[in-house]
Amino acid sequence: MSKGDLPAASKGPEVTSRGYSIFDGTMADMTYPEIEKAAREKAIVIFPVGVIEAHGPHLPLGVDTYEGYIKAKLLKVELEKRGIQALIAPPFYWGINTATGAFPGSFSSREETVVNVLWDALASLKRWGLENVFFVNNHGDADHNLVILAAIRKARLDTGTRAYYVMEDQLAKRLGLTGKEAYALVYRPAPLPPSKFIEVHAGGGETSVMWYYFPDLVRVDIWKTLKSTDKTLQDLVVWRRGWEDAKRVTPQAFFGDPTTASPERGQGAFNEFTAAAAGVIEAQLKGQYRPVDLT
Repeated sequence: MSKGDLPAASKGPEVTSRGYSIFDGTMADMTYPEIEKAAREKAIVIFPVGVIEAHGPHLPLGVDTYEGYIKAKLLKVELEKRGIQALIAPPFYWGINTATGAFPGSFSSREETVVNVLWDALASLKRWGLENVFFVNNHGDADHNLVILAAIRKARLDTGTRAYYVMEDQLAKRLGLTGKEAYALVYRPAPLPPSKFIEVHAGGGETSVMWYYFPDLVRVDIWKTLKSTDKTLQDLVVWRRGWEDAKRVTPQAFFGDPTTASPERGQGAFNEFTAAAAGVIEAQLKGQYRPVDLT
């Protein structure tokens, strides 16, 4: 497919064939008797988390929320293949944005707001009999991730809910986890090939996923004009300071090479995550999960 071509089916693949609603297939589109029935049947809950933030001039602000939602939908399908009934909570998108905080559209909430709203959501689920909850996040900001963990820890202590954050090992290490925390299910993805330049935000990967699942939301005419940022690990350290420091490193609010994007790349982007996340969730439910030692 040449640069600038859109996939033939502009409505996207089956998982998004009914449109762009992040409520489609989630608890928000169910009735309360259906929720009651699922609770009686010991269904688990997948809780997608993202943010609303700048993703370059070619992608919408909601990328992290859309992609976290897609991860949850794919994970639900895989879990049910394994005989595990799963519901999807309405996606949560009022998180913390540090790296893109200087750009219009990057909403950022107070830490206590995020903790309190997630605590309330977990307490509600527990009250209905849905106490096994697995968080799936699609936003890498360390402050954001630490607050999600804080909310999970607090809700576990206060309400007795069995809530967990499913995450890859590198993120867990960056957040200072040991891998032995009761509230974190850690998996090891296949190592990425070495690269001189780094891609972390709105580059070829995220653009590919949006192009495959939500093609009408990619501004292809703008995408055609973009070039790789060609940033190094040292640049990433500065970028993670956030706000104006980050804006100087990435003045167009993307960090990577969007020009490598394609719908085909997006189609297979979450396959490894889906299998790995389903594996650790299934192991946890069966009492077979073995913590990953990150020390």
